[in-house]
Amino acid sequence: MYNESSSGVGLTLSSVSCLFPDGTGLESTSLSIDPGEFVAVLGPSGCGKSTLLRCIAGLETPDTGVIHFGERGVFNADKSINVPVSRRNLSMVFQDLALWPHMTVAENIEFPLTTTRPKPAAAERNRLVHNAMVKVGITDKADHRPSQLSGGQQQRVAIARAIVANPQILLMDEPLSALDVSLRSQIRSEITTLTRQLGLTVVYVTHDQSEALGMSDRVIVMNAGKVRQYASPVDVYDHPADEFVANFVGTMNILPSGRSIRPEQVDIHPDGSIAATVRDITYLGGQYEIRCDVEGVERPWLIESFESVQLGQRINLRILDLAKNTIQVEKKVHAH
Repeated sequence: MYNESSSGVGLTLSSVSCLFPDGTGLESTSLSIDPGEFVAVLGPSGCGKSTLLRCIAGLETPDTGVIHFGERGVFNADKSINVPVSRRNLSMVFQDLALWPHMTVAENIEFPLTTTRPKPAAAERNRLVHNAMVKVGITDKADHRPSQLSGGQQQRVAIARAIVANPQILLMDEPLSALDVSLRSQIRSEITTLTRQLGLTVVYVTHDQSEALGMSDRVIVMNAGKVRQYASPVDVYDHPADEFVANFVGTMNILPSGRSIRPEQVDIHPDGSIAATVRDITYLGGQYEIRCDVEGVERPWLIESFESVQLGQRINLRILDLAKNTIQVEKKVHAH
């Protein structure tokens, strides 16, 4: 239902599961998201992150569990409560954006307002559409068709359509994956700024680590249908909960002792105590990504350096503050 005064509400899942016949989906999951919080859901393909999002939206019916939006229960498996998508006061932005090609930008943005009951009057709908276009900077595109817009402009239309009815919760499923790198960075910043200004509670599904770490207040890391860690971006990166998180979020170089260290915590130095041989070099613009074989370690290390080296060159590596920077992660064996 349309509600102009909406602001973000908390979101709680208690023992929610949704498994498919092939065994994939979402294992029993409990988590809580604060009002106005931006939470990214990160994980490899098939890990259950989109199933989690669809359960929140009401597009999938969980097998078990309870879902609350603030104090309002929207799903309870035991009590047969399942509030329809249209009554959950949320909006979604999908990967393919799903813009209507035969409608103008203004008509696309207005569409959610035409499906609510009661439906706002035409003058009120026009005002809300204009306000939404102002917020995302596309007022000059009101009469254009989606095919006449760039990828970034289409993205802004999808966001404007999602916020026009002032939802309490905004769900986003890989919304930037079709954009090029520079535009993705720009739109990413616009999304975080806008959603915080509006006070929306956001659940943002992505496989892109930089998006998850850079945009969110907290990150849910998933694998094989389970939440492996739920913490701030800094904690996920600096204090991974287990070996999967450590290796999935960023890169870990394994020391002979079994402890791990991030690439940025190692440099090439003539007095370094770790001998290595360069096996691959990639120039990334401004710096080099170097993979090297380290004596006593099975897996090659990744090193970042502003200075170039030669393939096959012998180099010495130095760990910056060994006692402070090494990470001990718990090794777990998980069934897949």
